[in-house]
Amino acid sequence: MKIHLYILTALSLLLASCSSYSIVNSHVYDNAAIARHKTFHIVDLKMGSLPPRMDHATFECIVASIRSQMLERGYKESANSPLLINFAVTVHDDTPLSPAGHEIVDGPYLSCTYPCYIIPQDHYLDDHYLESGVIKAIYQQGVLTIDVVNLKERAPLYTSSVSSIFDLEGNYLDLAEIDKAVDKLFSDYPVPPLPQYRQ
Repeated sequence: MKIHLYILTALSLLLASCSSYSIVNSHVYDNAAIARHKTFHIVDLKMGSLPPRMDHATFECIVASIRSQMLERGYKESANSPLLINFAVTVHDDTPLSPAGHEIVDGPYLSCTYPCYIIPQDHYLDDHYLESGVIKAIYQQGVLTIDVVNLKERAPLYTSSVSSIFDLEGNYLDLAEIDKAVDKLFSDYPVPPLPQYRQ
């Protein structure tokens, strides 16, 4: 009987530790450049605006979770850092005709389902990166995406997307769940956490 109890307990712990979030896109553009950077800064609302239906508490939770992930990897936060982390949430919104800075084009933009970045990507990426093609998976409702870029050089270093931070009704999940999603979002980041933070 005790053996069965131990097995059930172990299975419960294993299931509880499994993430319900999945990476839908992860791409390293320049691993060497990522490793060279020692500082970072995260987008703030002075640089852009909230995605539709996102409140300030959700925004601050995502920022705090990203900050925690970067600090665990040995980076220092600095407002002067060229390493910018921007993020987006993919939403369906019938109000705008297209994302800021873009004309309506074929594909997801036409149905108004697109990643809404705090800063539009064309503010920090050159056209040849923006025109490199649509990754269909990030156009699913509720996908959270980060861009890690060298802001001074307008060069992407890393991007990752995780689904989904929306519930079945299209509302944002609670803050604890969003923190778990951000943890998954960084699971393929090329700089690992420092030894004391590894599980």
